[in-house]
Amino acid sequence: MKKVMMCLALALALSVNAFALEVPTDTVVQNLNGSQQVIKTFTVAPGTDPQELIEEPFELEGCLYSFADITKVENFADDSKYHTETVTVETAKDDLAMILEQLAPTMEYADGKYSGTLALDHTNLHTEATGYSTKSYTVSETKTIGQLDRNDMSYVPATAVKNGVTLNLANVDWQVTGTDLVGEVLAPSSFQAVATYTGKAYYKAADGYVTTAEYVGEISREGLESITYQVLYLGEEAAAGNDAGGVMRTVMAGWPFVLGGGALLAVAILAALLLRSRREVNQLRSDSVQPEDAEYEEDEKE
Repeated sequence: MKKVMMCLALALALSVNAFALEVPTDTVVQNLNGSQQVIKTFTVAPGTDPQELIEEPFELEGCLYSFADITKVENFADDSKYHTETVTVETAKDDLAMILEQLAPTMEYADGKYSGTLALDHTNLHTEATGYSTKSYTVSETKTIGQLDRNDMSYVPATAVKNGVTLNLANVDWQVTGTDLVGEVLAPSSFQAVATYTGKAYYKAADGYVTTAEYVGEISREGLESITYQVLYLGEEAAAGNDAGGVMRTVMAGWPFVLGGGALLAVAILAALLLRSRREVNQLRSDSVQPEDAEYEEDEKE
């Protein structure tokens, strides 16, 4: 069982290595000036170890190829694009001067790849209320009712209407507008009433305002983005007896994922066969012991 477990661990390690192989972005097989070559191109991250890209000698189409050289090209990013960044600010009033106080003329942008300076687009500001509440205010009206023969409240209306709001009578100031001589005493002969009416009017008021603004401009990126390696293998005609082995190594090099899965399957089958063989051996031993035990029992009876 220990051997079986060791085989399983080895197979797992092989499958992990197979899955870790980089896949070439391009493969060229050529004969240049009599030299048989295979060139594999890889574009990888800057931190990749180039030694991991080099393969052991392999056979392909009747030739045995061995590593000869590797070249490196660093790919630097140097491009720019137009970018829009959206921001929001809140103000107590829908006032442009107040809104612009909350917005800087420019802003610095950086996302880890691109960076640049963006400018506020003053022509694209959108302001709306954050919500509404009901509020009220007092409405008042004064009316003069004149040329009355007496100061009688029946001449004064109890309500009045102003701008569609119904007001209630709040106060009346009676004034004498004329007198008559009664005997030797002047007595009021006419009156006017100065009536004051008040009431409440209601309206919806915004709780505040939020403005959406856009900063626009060009952003760019620079720096090492990736590395391209070209791995050169030189080939020689392989011996005729090695054709089968060359085909097998070619398949294994081209299909690392199949190799890893096949190794696991093979080990599983091997483990099952070993367990079955052990059971059969134990059964054979058991069968070989039984006859001796029976003969021994007959001798005792005699």
